[in-house]
Amino acid sequence: MGNNLALNAYIKASSYVDPYAPYRAVNGTTSDPTSRWLCAALPGWLSLDLKNSRWIGQWTVKSPGNQAGWPVDYCMTSFRLESSLDGTNWTIVDSVTGNNSNLFTRVLPSPVCARYFRLYVPGGGGLKANRAAASIMELELIEADAAVLSSLEIKDNNGNDAVLTPGFYPDTFIYVSNVGFDSDCITVIPSASKATAVITVNGQGLTDGKAAVELNNESNTVEIKVTSADGVTVTYQVAVTRASSPYLTSVKLAGLRFSVFEKTTYSYNLSTSRLTETAVIPASEDPEAVVEITLNDVVYSSGQQIPLNEGLNPINVTVTSKTGDDSRNYIFNINKST
Repeated sequence: MGNNLALNAYIKASSYVDPYAPYRAVNGTTSDPTSRWLCAALPGWLSLDLKNSRWIGQWTVKSPGNQAGWPVDYCMTSFRLESSLDGTNWTIVDSVTGNNSNLFTRVLPSPVCARYFRLYVPGGGGLKANRAAASIMELELIEADAAVLSSLEIKDNNGNDAVLTPGFYPDTFIYVSNVGFDSDCITVIPSASKATAVITVNGQGLTDGKAAVELNNESNTVEIKVTSADGVTVTYQVAVTRASSPYLTSVKLAGLRFSVFEKTTYSYNLSTSRLTETAVIPASEDPEAVVEITLNDVVYSSGQQIPLNEGLNPINVTVTSKTGDDSRNYIFNINKST
């Protein structure tokens, strides 16, 4: 474990009894009986701003009890540590109830990264000698020696970048991404901030700095773990959506014949001299895909009669995935001659 990040940090409190101001709980002094924060209005809290996101692996609360002449029963009974990225929305990191120790310290199961940390004391959770009052001689937040990702890339089957949302940042741990239907496998390329860190992707190590991940249809979770030399693990997750099929399996054009339909062939040329109209009946590989038929920006439904003018009639059939973001456009160029 590293430095005490709470030491002399910017701190404020819900309230305090003068002169026992909140800064006295982070000044590093426990030998002076007046060097403590005292709050007589519970619930109450101490909030620290570390100025930027830092990793915490251990925390300590030193009560006045049995220190600097205070009786042993002046220990805090119930309290919790909370974290926040914005100083407004708080997440519980660790909770303590029924405490009888004047020197409480605990190593977190997993390190926590945040800019703001708060010691929260609920109503009735104050000193053992007086549950209506809270008093802290020292709050310590011990930095964890955590390694994080310095970069993260995901590439689809064609080697194209899959966009991460939000954009990658080392202190952001949850992402979403989308790839096309043809990408049944992605390549994950992570880099760590420390050369000694070990990275795994879905439990597997890297080969040449990358890992291949096979995708199921639609929803997939990619878990990237970065473990530092001292065993601290930081976890990132990417929810990858593989688009559902945007392909046609067959198509019929009333009164027209054309070469064998192939779902990966997107352009067909046809001709007629006698037809004045036709109807397009497409069948999609995914029955729930969205299929749109257009001619000159006019939309037609499946089986609806489409008028044919002299010259070129480019009928477009666009198939859009129901899930994810992918589409295919088929064009049927019908040349009507006199």
